[in-house]
Amino acid sequence: MATLWRIKKEIQVTVSNASAPLVAVAGLLGGAGVALAAAAAHVDGGEALRAAAELAMVHAAAGLAIIAISLHVGRTWLWQTIVGTMLIGATLFVGTVGLGVLAEFRPLPMLAPLGGSLTMLAWVGVSIAGLIEWMNSSRREPDED
Repeated sequence: MATLWRIKKEIQVTVSNASAPLVAVAGLLGGAGVALAAAAAHVDGGEALRAAAELAMVHAAAGLAIIAISLHVGRTWLWQTIVGTMLIGATLFVGTVGLGVLAEFRPLPMLAPLGGSLTMLAWVGVSIAGLIEWMNSSRREPDED
């Protein structure tokens, strides 16, 4: 695992090989959100672009937060699958709306609802994974200080 940065000397924050691509996609999605927000001020259909921009930025940040959580729990694969689903869904939604408004290009208009559905499914996954972590932590003995 590669060290991303060091906080104090005792704690290292790392990104595994599996989560590094997710971080990259989250960064691109966040950047696309900023670009769409800027474009929304200058084109017809700005409301749709603003909604897509907000969804992109929120889910990019949420993806990064969930990746951070995944580095501290036992089921990293589960959390990373959830993040992957979330980022794919958000990208499909944002890409379809963005291309539709900016380029009037709508070859597969059903990708937006599919993307939205995947994003909602990912949020349900966050809830389920969180409950699993909570149930497992309540079974463990408390740490001794």
